[in-house]
Amino acid sequence: MNYFSADLGGKELRISAYSKDIVRVRVSADFEPTLFERYGIYNPADCEGTSVDGGVKAGNLSVVYKDGKIVFSSKKFTREIEIGKDIASVTQYMNDRLCNNLRPEYRQIIGDEAKRNYGTVDFEKDPKYIEISTDGETFYGLGESNEDRLVLNGKTYLERVIYQRCEIPIPFIMTKAGYGMLCNSTFWHGVDVCERDKNKVVWYLPDGDIDFMIFAGDTLGDVLERFTFVTRRPMLMPKWAYGLTFTEQYYADQFEVMHTAEKFRSLKLPCDMISLEPGWMAKRYDFSVDKKWNTERFFINDWARREDSYEANKGFFLSALKRHGFKTQLWLCCQHDFTAHEENLAGNTTDFGIPAWFDHLRMFVSDGASSFKVDPCHVCDSSDEARVYANGKAEPEMHNLMQTLCVKEMYQGARAKTGMRPMHHFCGGYTSTGAYSACTTGDNGGGKKSMAWMLNLGISAFSNVSCDMDVHNVKAMHYGFFIPWSQLNAWSGFNHPWWETDDVYKIFEYYDNLRYHLMPYIYSTAINANMTGMPICRAMPLMFDDAECADTVSQYMFGENMLVGTFSDTIYLPAGSSWVDYWTGKVYAGGQTAALEIPEDRGGALFIRGGAIIPTEAPKQYTDCKDAKSITLEIFPDGRSSYTFFEDDGVSLDYEQGARSSTLIECVKDEKECVITVGKRQGSFKGITDGREYTARVFLKEKVKKINVDGVKVDFVRDGDYVEFVLGSDGTAILSF
Repeated sequence: MNYFSADLGGKELRISAYSKDIVRVRVSADFEPTLFERYGIYNPADCEGTSVDGGVKAGNLSVVYKDGKIVFSSKKFTREIEIGKDIASVTQYMNDRLCNNLRPEYRQIIGDEAKRNYGTVDFEKDPKYIEISTDGETFYGLGESNEDRLVLNGKTYLERVIYQRCEIPIPFIMTKAGYGMLCNSTFWHGVDVCERDKNKVVWYLPDGDIDFMIFAGDTLGDVLERFTFVTRRPMLMPKWAYGLTFTEQYYADQFEVMHTAEKFRSLKLPCDMISLEPGWMAKRYDFSVDKKWNTERFFINDWARREDSYEANKGFFLSALKRHGFKTQLWLCCQHDFTAHEENLAGNTTDFGIPAWFDHLRMFVSDGASSFKVDPCHVCDSSDEARVYANGKAEPEMHNLMQTLCVKEMYQGARAKTGMRPMHHFCGGYTSTGAYSACTTGDNGGGKKSMAWMLNLGISAFSNVSCDMDVHNVKAMHYGFFIPWSQLNAWSGFNHPWWETDDVYKIFEYYDNLRYHLMPYIYSTAINANMTGMPICRAMPLMFDDAECADTVSQYMFGENMLVGTFSDTIYLPAGSSWVDYWTGKVYAGGQTAALEIPEDRGGALFIRGGAIIPTEAPKQYTDCKDAKSITLEIFPDGRSSYTFFEDDGVSLDYEQGARSSTLIECVKDEKECVITVGKRQGSFKGITDGREYTARVFLKEKVKKINVDGVKVDFVRDGDYVEFVLGSDGTAILSF
């Protein structure tokens, strides 16, 4: 590996190529592998780079050590990093800004009845900092550290997992100037983003090495792609996980759960998973690795269980649910030491006397559980700073990383047990958590704060995010159905949709069916997120350069073609294309702020980008993951546009070897005609259908005289602003005006 080395008074500065457009900068005395490397969390380097005077070059990114400063540059920028020397002043400043010496106030959480000791230690053992010069650019990232806006500038952030305050910090920033930075530290630390000095970012580390990845890219999307090369791409959940999850109330028993399932089916409300709260366990909030069913509520006899099988006993209530298309999820709490298992995986043969966490969950998978919900509990709440883990590391170094180790073991354990894609979710997180788990935005409801967190997580490449949908608030319901996966949580009461008023129930019914109608589009977007790092819900600056898009948390793109607005009476429509109000059919020019015309039975804005091509299907009661034999393409012509439709088998791990299909669909419209071309499906996967029929549903104000498909005239129907006709498996349709 090519790298540049320089002496820094007893420590060594090492600049090394990592991958195309990625360079690592580290100051260390020993260069021991980091915990990210030891535990296989990062993808390994794949680039030798080239040597340049005083440094290295990887792709378009050069990093050199010159005149006591680290200078990094690409085609778009040149910036400097200075290793700070005024440590006493910066330490005091950071401590003043970051909540009492980086130590948050203790907050008791539900299920925490036991008294616990909270020791304190001096965790600022070897403080240091770096300063990055800036040129007035706007910064994004840091996960949930930013709770009410997108732009990071002008504030200082504590990178420490804290229950309800900042459950998923991700120490990564990026800017449209063309670069990003990832801090490779697991220690609690702080980041001043242009608050003390508007032209400097200060990264303060109370202990550990100075260790950073620097990324270059022409767009924020390019930088995200490079970032997720290192930290691994967002996980691809099973297709059914992108449907609706219903969380049953705490004291429900198997009869109430079955009644709930029956109501979803009899009312024809699509739903894929029912989640059980802690009441399923014999012991209230059981943190142990000896969990048992509460057999007074859920009658499962031990003699009828089979751990060696993935097929549950047909008499269990979970099997009955499965027969009618429902997956079952079980709530977990834990305060486990995941480092023992990780050390064993890393080659340390010590018997720590701590079992692998997932071992005790294998039986519940055999019982029929398809998923687990990991509560924050003692994984991400206030910490005992004096705690030392099996790997010999203390809480200040391990607290953040424990979030990732928790879901990594959950993911790999379920994967090994079932041979299929896992779906678990957790409301804690840190670097790379999104590669192993979905998440919720914690116990913060489904309001505007959760929306800000979701968008900031997306900017930080955590794609599979949900919130606790507020079924009583139509605006929140609207937002809750246009997110990566939808969850309706009734744990503390009766949030079942059929217990709402008739008008609210009808709204829920509409949105629920609309989501399942859009499932091909949603899942295609999820596949793209796994391939590129671009999230399903995209904050506006990820896609647009308009000044009005730089810092809005009241609207976002749902995939590349759908603009969602809520919690606001106006919406900004970006320049460069037309926009169609999905509710009214009214067409707006881009580059303007529009007053919203929201029908009484809708909760917010939904606009379609001009040129959009959106694959849809008839709503199903649940997602069977079978390859669809018929797809309806909703097309909104505007000049020349195209869309790549991704598909796979929806459940297996074959996608990791590229087992998927892609279909390029193109549309060109002028004043005389509209030409739609559906290409042949490229690639393959298990279960792919031989005969796929496409129906086109085209939004057109013009009067259509005739439609030819591959030279043959076909019938069509006019439905308001839409023209609908059968296009066939692939080929070209010409709509003449």
